[in-house]
Amino acid sequence: MSVNYDQFINQLVWYLLPIFRVAAFVMAAPILSTGMIPMNVRVIISVAITVAIFPSLTPNDSVDPVSLEMIFLIFQQILIGVSLGFVMQLIFAAVVMGGQIIGMQMGLGFAQMMDPQTGVSVPVVSQFYNIIAVLLFLSINGHLVLIQVLGESFNLLPIGGSGMPLSAIESLVYFSAWIFSGALIMVLPAVVALLMINMVMGVITRATPQMNIFAVGFSITITAGFIIIMVTLSTALPQLSMLFNEGFTFMREMLIAG
Repeated sequence: MSVNYDQFINQLVWYLLPIFRVAAFVMAAPILSTGMIPMNVRVIISVAITVAIFPSLTPNDSVDPVSLEMIFLIFQQILIGVSLGFVMQLIFAAVVMGGQIIGMQMGLGFAQMMDPQTGVSVPVVSQFYNIIAVLLFLSINGHLVLIQVLGESFNLLPIGGSGMPLSAIESLVYFSAWIFSGALIMVLPAVVALLMINMVMGVITRATPQMNIFAVGFSITITAGFIIIMVTLSTALPQLSMLFNEGFTFMREMLIAG
């Protein structure tokens, strides 16, 4: 079977373009985009996923590899990959925000540690909730669902098609607002309980001004905070699992909208 130069370039272009979508997805998706995973490992993961997707790809019309159309297609694939990975990244960011609210309420807002996923300093309570979220995400095979959705994207948003519509990007903005309100609901029982404890401490301070509230209050709120986190964790996990499921559903809705 003889293959001329033009056919070879066409096949090469249409089998190289998926790498941009997959690589952008890996760089934006949670866990895979963490600094704990070296860059060369992420490149290997991107190539392995792309090779697995190859059999389902159908080459389209030929594209000049040094044309503006090629640049547009590359940008289109990067946008799709980043958008899909950013959906689940929002959920983890909302979990960190919820933990930060609890940490401020219990007096541990000053206790910071480096988050290996984002590379920034976050309160220790946020890091605790972040670790719980990662373990829950892996236990429900969320990483496999992400790869499955990525594979489905090549059928719903094929290379050379219209790409991600503007309405899908707009819906992503509204979805982010809903995610952060969902994370607030997840930590709301703990926040309300800690707020009541702080109110009681305020009343005690007014009743007995001679008591050193800084010496007694911090130890009480921190101890009570850990107990409240332990008690409310059983109610936070179902809410967090629901957020993950909503994130997977929204990712598929973005692909269908395209």
